[in-house]
Amino acid sequence: MKSVKSFVVKCILAAIPFVIVVGYTWLFPFGYMDEEFPSWHYTKQVQDGRTSVPDAGNACLVLGDSRAMADIVPKMMGDNYVNLGIGGATSVEMYYSLLHYIRNNGTPERVFIMFAPFHYSYMDNYETRTLYFHHLSFWEAMEVYHRAVMFEQNAKGSSVSGMLPASGDKDEDAVLSDTFKSIDRNDMLGIYLRSPSVYMPALINSRAFMRYGTNQGLYREQLETRGHALYGTADGCDDLNYEANYEHMKQDVDHRIITYYFEKLLKLCEDNGIDTCVLQAPMNEASYNSLKPGFSEEYISYVSAIARSHTGISFETEIPCYENRYFGDSSHLNEKGAKVYTEEVISKYIR
Repeated sequence: MKSVKSFVVKCILAAIPFVIVVGYTWLFPFGYMDEEFPSWHYTKQVQDGRTSVPDAGNACLVLGDSRAMADIVPKMMGDNYVNLGIGGATSVEMYYSLLHYIRNNGTPERVFIMFAPFHYSYMDNYETRTLYFHHLSFWEAMEVYHRAVMFEQNAKGSSVSGMLPASGDKDEDAVLSDTFKSIDRNDMLGIYLRSPSVYMPALINSRAFMRYGTNQGLYREQLETRGHALYGTADGCDDLNYEANYEHMKQDVDHRIITYYFEKLLKLCEDNGIDTCVLQAPMNEASYNSLKPGFSEEYISYVSAIARSHTGISFETEIPCYENRYFGDSSHLNEKGAKVYTEEVISKYIR
C-alpha cells in the first residue's frame, strides 16, 4: 500500500509542470502568441458578444482576409461599421464568424465580403492560425476536416454538391490538399487541449510572457480602429502579389472546401435578409498587368458562376487596378490607398 501511495504522489508531482503549462496557455495567450493573434482575438471577441459594437442593432460588418482588414476603413463608413477581416482567413473562418455574430449580437444590417483571389483556392493559414488560435471550436474544426475527407472520397469520378469548379472538374486535382494531409483528430485534440507539445516552442521563444505588452497594444489599436489595420506602410510598391505567379486557378480540396463555405456564408446572409456585397480587392499595376490569362479568366468565371446563383447579392467580378503608389506592400493598400478605396465603396454602396 505504501508503494502505491508513493507512486501516486510521484505521478501527481510529475504532472504539476504539465498542468501549469496548460493552465498558462489557456489563460494568458497574449503572453506568448505572435503578433497576428490580437486581430484574430478581436474578431472572436466581437463575434462572441464579448466586445461591444457601436449601434449593434444596426451593425454593418466587413468580412474577409488581410486585404479586407487593410483596405477598408470602418470609421470612414459610419459609427456602426466594424471590420472583422483577419489575416489568412477564408470563407471557412468568416462563415463561422458571421454565424456566431448573429447568435450573440443579432443580425447585422449589411455585410461586405472581400477575399484575395488566391484565398478562393488556398487555405494557407488554416493550421497555423485558425486552429492554433482556436478561432473555430473543436467540433467546428472536426466538421471542416470531415468535409475535406468527404470531398476527397467523392471527387474521383463524381460531382460534389455545391461545388463550382473554376474550369470543369479536374479529377487529378481533387485530392486531399496539404492543408489537411498533416491534420488528424489527435493533432486537433492536442491543439484544443493546449498541449505543451504544440505551444512549447512559442512559450520558449516568447520567454512565456514577453509578448504581452506588444499584443495588448495591438489589441487596443484594433478596438480603436474597429478592426482596421495596415499590413504594408510603404509610400508605394511595384512588387508582384501571389496571384501574379499563378497560371491557373487551383482546384484541389482547399478550393472545394472554400467554395462550400462561401456558398454557406452567402446563404446565411440571404436567409437572414442581410444586405450583402461581395467586393474585389484592388491590385497594384505591376501585379494586375502580370496576371496570366488562364488564372484571370478562370477566376472571373468562378465568381460570375456563384453570382448567378445569388441574384439578390451584389457581386463585383472584375479586379480593380490601382496605381502602385497606393500600396504599402505587394498585396495591401497603404493608408492613402485605403482611404481612396473606402471612399469608393461608400459612394457605390452606402450613399
